[in-house]
Parts: sequence; C-alpha cells; structure tokens
Amino acid sequence: MTTKTRQPHQDRDQGVALALAALLLTGTALLASCWVGPLTAFTVVAVLIVAAYVAPGLARRLAIRRAVRELLRSLPGA
Repeated sequence: MTTKTRQPHQDRDQGVALALAALLLTGTALLASCWVGPLTAFTVVAVLIVAAYVAPGLARRLAIRRAVRELLRSLPGA
C-alpha cells in the first residue's frame, strides 16, 4: 500500500476521531456542569484539555532525560 492510497483513510480516521473527541468533551462538560456547577465544570474540562496537550511533550522529555541519565551511567569513568 502506498502513501497515496493510505492518506485518505488516515484523514478520514483523524476526522472521525476529532468529531468523537469533540462530542465526548461537550457531553462531559454539560454533565459536569449539571452535577457540580459551571465554574467547576469549566475548570475540570480546561485542565483535561491542557493535560492532553502537554502530556505527549512531557512524556517525551522525561523519556529523553531518563535515556541520557542511563547513557551517562553506562559510560566508563562516569
């Protein structure tokens, strides 16, 4: 399978995933707003969005730091 034939499927899958994420986020925000109040619901949803945005980069940085530490420990004379 070439990248030309694979690209439309990836675009469609990403579109579906984005639509489902938006629906889940909207539903979660509405339910949380009914249960705990609008300010608390906004705070919780905002924290979830920021965490989802920051988590991959943070995980990558932590993995790189760990790999560098292990490399430095394995070097002779370190």
